[in-house]
Amino acid sequence: MAGTGGRVGQRSRLWLGLTVLAVGSFTVGDTAHRVRAAMDWLSAWWPWLLLALALLNLLRSAITAGSLIAPGLLAAVALGGLAAAHDISTHTLTDLVAPTALIFLGLALLLSSREKDSHRWTRVLATGRVRTTGTLGSRTGNRQVILRAIAGEVRADLTGSVLDGSLTVLVTAVAGYVHLTVPHDWPVTVRTAGTILTHVSDTGPRASTEDNAAREVGLHLLGLVGAISLVRA
Repeated sequence: MAGTGGRVGQRSRLWLGLTVLAVGSFTVGDTAHRVRAAMDWLSAWWPWLLLALALLNLLRSAITAGSLIAPGLLAAVALGGLAAAHDISTHTLTDLVAPTALIFLGLALLLSSREKDSHRWTRVLATGRVRTTGTLGSRTGNRQVILRAIAGEVRADLTGSVLDGSLTVLVTAVAGYVHLTVPHDWPVTVRTAGTILTHVSDTGPRASTEDNAAREVGLHLLGLVGAISLVRA
């Protein structure tokens, strides 16, 4: 369950996403003209804005924001390469590419402002603190915890939870930072095979995994130019 900091972060990303999406939409095509005529545009297109918000709500209920992260990063790199290879003019970059990028950034922030799963958190260009409570593990309905930081930061505290059975924790840090705190008596096995140019730190006393085969945490790390910290408190 996310704490107060997590809820504040969700609201911040929601309003920031709405603002960025609105600015990007207004400036497509002719930036200078659309900025000057923003109020006229709003008065003419407000019904479409309401429809767009309705569509966003439907997308948020049907699509997990995290599933859009990797394709979005690949598409951004590909578009940047195409722009460099074909000498895209400054006018095109200012009036089309930049506003379009703002639109997609706004969509990403909106979709990541709330995760459907209570033990799945994604931060895109944002920071947040989350804290779990209750029981986690294979003998409960909460078998998995997912933490993602994409050019952002996630600080997750699991010390308020009880471990019952095995638990899988999936951590992704792409140009971001994930800080995970677990109780010192939880036996944790860290797997770092999926990290590239990522700093991984592990501090605190380690509980033995040999005597706790039925009670274990499997920490799977995926990182690219990021940082991941595990603290056993």
